[in-house]
Amino acid sequence: MSFGIFKIFQIFGVVSTWATQALADGKVTLAEAVDLVTQLCAILGVTPELEIPGSEPTEEEVISKASTVTPDTSKETDPTSEDRAPPGEATAPGAKLDI
Repeated sequence: MSFGIFKIFQIFGVVSTWATQALADGKVTLAEAVDLVTQLCAILGVTPELEIPGSEPTEEEVISKASTVTPDTSKETDPTSEDRAPPGEATAPGAKLDI
């Protein structure tokens, strides 16, 4: 990747402006750091990607979670079920239905 003098000045300007704003309170937050990285990536024409080692579940964890999830079949899911409110009636206590 070749840097032109224009990109160097852009990078310097972005870092200088960011430092002035971010360090005004004496602290650098994660949001401010991400903002700087995003701006620098835009200048350099790269896509910022964050990869945290160990953050993705292992195959065993995915399988164990999938095997413990069971669908709730205790309720009927038929849309013509009798537990629906009759037409023209409010379906929630205190709800108003404009007709």
